[in-house]
Amino acid sequence: MGTLVALTLAASALLQLVAALLALRAMPHNGPYRYPWIALSLALLLMVERRVHPLLHFHDGVADLVDALLALLISALIAFSLLGLERLLRTIRTSQEQLTRLATTDPLTGLANRRHLLAELEKELRRTSRSGRPLSVLMIDLDRFKGVNDRHGHAVGDAVLVAVAARCLARLRAIDLCGRVGGEEFVVLLPEADARGATITAERLCADLAETPIDTAGGPLRVTISIGVATHQPHGPQPDEAAADETGRAQLLLQRADDALYRAKAAGRNCVRAAPGDSPASSGLEAAAAT
Repeated sequence: MGTLVALTLAASALLQLVAALLALRAMPHNGPYRYPWIALSLALLLMVERRVHPLLHFHDGVADLVDALLALLISALIAFSLLGLERLLRTIRTSQEQLTRLATTDPLTGLANRRHLLAELEKELRRTSRSGRPLSVLMIDLDRFKGVNDRHGHAVGDAVLVAVAARCLARLRAIDLCGRVGGEEFVVLLPEADARGATITAERLCADLAETPIDTAGGPLRVTISIGVATHQPHGPQPDEAAADETGRAQLLLQRADDALYRAKAAGRNCVRAAPGDSPASSGLEAAAAT
């Protein structure tokens, strides 16, 4: 009888140790809720000690066996419950990650969506206020994109948008952020880029799209883009500094880039224009076209 009691207590202690390890494994993934998991892990470890102690001091008897069997049942239920709880938490984390992606990502291109882009722009404006470094924004629009949809269908149009997104990402730095804010309209955030650097980046994007056709189911398509550039200098006179907060400054900076985009459209498309007051005022592509 004594051997059976000892084996039962040992099995109970092992199950409680497993439960404690499961709680410890789940603890780092629960953020602000990790402290209850720490408490649970400590409680389970103390319960292990409560099961080990009788192994050292037990006497043969039915009462001891019943107590050991109950302890084994309780330990098994705890371990089973923690296994299920860990799976539940893993499912919740996966769902939260999916919801975050849906809330911040454009489903077609995989780029940042408008909401996420605006939030990041406000964050970058706060950072520029602290660092004193410039921040530039590119407003990009595909030229005559409606004609692509009308002639080739929306499936080909979607393929063009995906390809343009990929081309933009390939030309940008790791710290840059590209997002889709409308049907065929994109915005690029260029942290620590002044007007000259932003214009050079914009010209490269323009040249890449103009020179290399996009492969689609309808055949190779040559598309062009127009780009407006606006730059925020935290220690210089800026039109967007009149806004009271980052949200207002972000909206005004985007409006300046959008106005510059309209100037690029009016200049004949497939070119880059900077917002008034930013330098350089026009792109090398335009100068080349004029010669």
